[in-house]
Amino acid sequence: MAISVRDIQEKEFGTQASGGYNIEQVDDFLDEISEQMAALVRENLELNKQIKALEADVKAAQLAAEAAEAKTPDYNEKSYFANLQNAMRESLIGAQRIADETMEEANRKAQKTVGDAQVQADQITVSAKEKADALLSQAQQEADQLTADAQGRLDTLEKKYEALKTAAANYKAEFNRILDQQATALRESTGLF
Repeated sequence: MAISVRDIQEKEFGTQASGGYNIEQVDDFLDEISEQMAALVRENLELNKQIKALEADVKAAQLAAEAAEAKTPDYNEKSYFANLQNAMRESLIGAQRIADETMEEANRKAQKTVGDAQVQADQITVSAKEKADALLSQAQQEADQLTADAQGRLDTLEKKYEALKTAAANYKAEFNRILDQQATALRESTGLF
């Protein structure tokens, strides 16, 4: 299935637990793009072969025309040779024009292919950077939130610790006061025993 520019623009990769893109999905997508690029390169090479073959045909026709002109005719009919020369010239011009048009078409296709590939690569790069920036921003926000939550819990625990410390000190003081009262009461009431 051919990948369009729209497919590349709308392609989304799943994320892994670590927050990065799913490597297998990215690799599969890049494999598809590389297969299509390879097909375009093969097509370009085939067109270049055709151009070279046409150029060889044109050259052969030119050599044949030069060889025909160089031969001395068996008879000297001027209009016959003039017509033959004109026909050969028109054939050479036609062959040259076809070769030029084929070469231009191949160059246009090659330039379009390279341009499309560059646009797709630029779009993939921009999209990947935007997604990476978004993921980084999200991760930073989550880290800030976790830090704030942890600091809030720490502050709460410190307040509870201070309250418990104060309560323990108060309890100890109260306990000592009661002990002192009981000891005093025992010393004063010697008549009970």
